[in-house]
Amino acid sequence: MIPASWVPHRRDDGEVVGWIDMAVAEPLFVPIDRLGRATDPVDDWHEAEQVLERVGLRFLMDRYVIDEGGRETVVRIAHVYDDRIVLTTALTDAIEEVGREIVVPFPAPAGLRRVE
Repeated sequence: MIPASWVPHRRDDGEVVGWIDMAVAEPLFVPIDRLGRATDPVDDWHEAEQVLERVGLRFLMDRYVIDEGGRETVVRIAHVYDDRIVLTTALTDAIEEVGREIVVPFPAPAGLRRVE
């Protein structure tokens, strides 16, 4: 669930790339990426927008590791919704690679880590 204090920031095409929280660290602004992860607070609104523009949506192409009860599974992000994130074990878009879906809550849990 998106808190009421999160104001959406959109790309030029209207796609939400994150939010800016004006309440959690007032008078500072906290940029929050599309996975619901907060970045360091910044001094002004424009700077918060710049942070979100730099982060963008390219992290959706990364591979991640999710802890499934003590077992780490490599996944990628299939879909991001305002209440959940759908991961897949299919690491490519190849037709023959079906994979398994794993649904995690939004914001992304700490156990979802980007593979370096």
